[in-house]
Amino acid sequence: MASTPERAPRYRRLKPDDRREMLIAAGLACLKDGGLLAFTIDRITAEAEVSRGLITHHFGSKDGLLVAVYRQMYDRLLDTVLAAESATDLAALIDAVLSEDLFAPGALRAWLALWSEIGSNPALMAVHREHYTRYRTSVASVIATVARARGRKIDAEALAVTLIALVDGLWLERSLDPEGLSGPAARAACTEFLAARLGPVD
Repeated sequence: MASTPERAPRYRRLKPDDRREMLIAAGLACLKDGGLLAFTIDRITAEAEVSRGLITHHFGSKDGLLVAVYRQMYDRLLDTVLAAESATDLAALIDAVLSEDLFAPGALRAWLALWSEIGSNPALMAVHREHYTRYRTSVASVIATVARARGRKIDAEALAVTLIALVDGLWLERSLDPEGLSGPAARAACTEFLAARLGPVD
């Protein structure tokens, strides 16, 4: 029986920004599917159905694409948290950091893969520091607003750091064993933590 020929990339006339987004989406899909082991040029270009040279053309290297994927993932997290900041609501904040898009096993697999690279990748570290600062500031803003409204004297910045650390731990645990930690259980942990310091969450 003759072997099936390898599928050639489909060349499409797209704007440069569209090609970049397509490659970022393909890179993220590979991370979600198999972590860093799946983040290869062959798999990414097959996922995006483009030629190998486009990664170098748009990102300089596979590492440049990895940084772009991390930036986009963190941007999406920040967009979700900023919506909660506008609502100044603790329940909305918990829903934001534990949203289905962020807490799905595939998304968590991608976060875990990226986190594992930060310590040895200066470019990833720079993106992480920039975005973590914005993330912490937004979370602290919600906490400070609620605390003022309830007459609670707390260190909003310190509480934000601790909440984010709790959420990171929940993300990590769920990425390791999705069946061992449910979404409701994670929400209950965050709710109990905030309620003990700020009063009722709902």
